[in-house]
Amino acid sequence: MDAKPAPEEESGPPNIYRYDDFRIFLKDVFQYRKDQDGEYSYRKFAKDAGIANPGYLLDVIVGKRTLSENAVKKTAVAFELNEAETEFFRLLVDFGQSKKDGKRQEIYQDILYRRNRSRFARLSPSLVKYYQDFHYPLVYSALHAFDFRGDYESFGGVFDPPIAPGALKKYIRELCEWELVKQGPDGRYTVTEAFVEPPGTMGALVRRLNREWILQAAESLFRHSPEERHVSTLLLSVSEETRKLLREQVETFRRQVLDLVAKDKGTPSGLMQLSLQYFPKTKKRK
Repeated sequence: MDAKPAPEEESGPPNIYRYDDFRIFLKDVFQYRKDQDGEYSYRKFAKDAGIANPGYLLDVIVGKRTLSENAVKKTAVAFELNEAETEFFRLLVDFGQSKKDGKRQEIYQDILYRRNRSRFARLSPSLVKYYQDFHYPLVYSALHAFDFRGDYESFGGVFDPPIAPGALKKYIRELCEWELVKQGPDGRYTVTEAFVEPPGTMGALVRRLNREWILQAAESLFRHSPEERHVSTLLLSVSEETRKLLREQVETFRRQVLDLVAKDKGTPSGLMQLSLQYFPKTKKRK
């Protein structure tokens, strides 16, 4: 479905609460300033921030430099971030520069908490909550396949594992509030075309959701018979050229699957999960 911007993103400076990567945020804020003032430059930023090196911001954006605590404060002042935005920016920097996975997980939980309390979350709940809990996309997709008219107990039982009626009612109520689902005159709940794609600035949130789907794919080995699923692993020794070609083939297959489903005129028999994983298991040979 076509992506639709969050209401407050139609104009004005970039909203920091949309971002997971502080470098992308800095790049977008700088570009916004430059669009507003054709004479704005990295030198002008350095002057506003009280930083001697005129190329400092560019070095940070491209990953050549890190941001110290003092530089975070100066950058926030130069880009006129308020107190709450500055604290969120500090979290993004800590998350992006931390090398310890456990610490990153702890920081990201704080990021999610503060994002949920922001105006962005209140205006765009589907962007925030939809990608934080896999049940939302699961229920949303299931409504394509099943004729649901309000029997939460029966509908909850079609999921594997089942979803409790009370929890299911909450998911569907919020999907309706976000206008992702609607109830027709006949009582049937169906999905709408108002779906909001996650912006590239929220990559970490989407990666966490993908991780959850992958973990559930692993569980299918023990939950379902071979007749109901296909799970296989290939360890491939390939050249750099073939590695890139295989990645392109996987993406082509993904698009073919989506096209096949879009053209399917039959009555859905259920909801299936298709997971594709293709990633390196060794460092590249020098």
